Amino acid sequence: MEQESDEFLQHFTTSTDSFLRQHISTDQLEAAFTPLHTSNRTALWPLMEGKIKRRENTDLQVHIADTLVHCHLLPLQCFSEYFEHEVAPGQPVVKLPADQVPPAAFQIVYDWILDPNRPLEWQSFVAVLSAAEHLRIPALIERCWQYLDNPRVVENAAFYVFLQARRYENVQLQPMMLRRICRFFLALVSTLEFCELSLDELSVLLASNIVAVFDETDVFYAACQWLMYDWAERQGAIERVMELVRFERMQTADLARFCVFQECAELQPILRHPTTKQLVDRALASICARPSSRNGASADDASGRWLPAHRRPTERVRLVAESKETKAYVAGDTSYDGFNEFLGVLREQPNSWRTFRLTEENVGLLEDMFGGCTVSDG
Repeated sequence: MEQESDEFLQHFTTSTDSFLRQHISTDQLEAAFTPLHTSNRTALWPLMEGKIKRRENTDLQVHIADTLVHCHLLPLQCFSEYFEHEVAPGQPVVKLPADQVPPAAFQIVYDWILDPNRPLEWQSFVAVLSAAEHLRIPALIERCWQYLDNPRVVENAAFYVFLQARRYENVQLQPMMLRRICRFFLALVSTLEFCELSLDELSVLLASNIVAVFDETDVFYAACQWLMYDWAERQGAIERVMELVRFERMQTADLARFCVFQECAELQPILRHPTTKQLVDRALASICARPSSRNGASADDASGRWLPAHRRPTERVRLVAESKETKAYVAGDTSYDGFNEFLGVLREQPNSWRTFRLTEENVGLLEDMFGGCTVSDG
């Protein structure tokens, strides 16, 4: 039976070929069977894209802590080097560390892969950056840095980013943000978050040339504030912390007070520490060794402040006292108690730092660095 069927097909094919050679050409057939209308079939990619975005027929489960996300592997492989090189085709499950790839951040990452126009919310920048770095997604890493490495991310916004970056131990972002704090410095010192900085974080902040102060004693008192917050654990850090204070930038009268320990009882262990005493003595000796003015008088102003002939690299950004509160602070008690009273004012008026004005020479410096974003009132 099968043999008869094969013989029939062979005869049919031979007959058809004979007809094609004798009665019609291939050109005629091609013209005859050309459709009058083009195909209206939907293109493949939009159909596939729709199914992928609707999470239909997913082929991968991503586990992050207690969260399960159903995904398609192929889109992830197109953007993520992690999924491209470390996840095998057909692998049904991938587990990711929640401390580096938070579930909410992964969801944003996956949505961004499916839709490049998806906006990134400011609350998620650092978490998404952490996830993108772990998953090795260069395009998304670059996009996150476009948001974060921005001259408008300064002052309190920079410290907010720092707190977020600390969660993910982002060692590049943390110091960058601390170095963007200027007028916000004293308001920051009035907060619990300042006292809870680590020694390394404090060192980055106090080593900055752009923290804005009315006088270098502000930095000294801030350092004391940090030390005394947990004195039992931090007293061993006195040497390192005091070396961050630029005593040679202080007024002579303040150095003299510190030299004879004329401060509140709280500060005595710090003032009497050998490192502090040495730094104060060295600063006083430096002032005494400075040349006099042309008329033979010491080149200090009436308040005892050394008047430099030009801005030195080690001088910090200076604030100008204009408001009632700042004028009272600068003209009033220059002791640690007076400093704490001013911090109390800043706690009661947490946005008052926005009114702080910089000296004219500092305005130009910071405009070059941040495009004027940190010198405005907004």
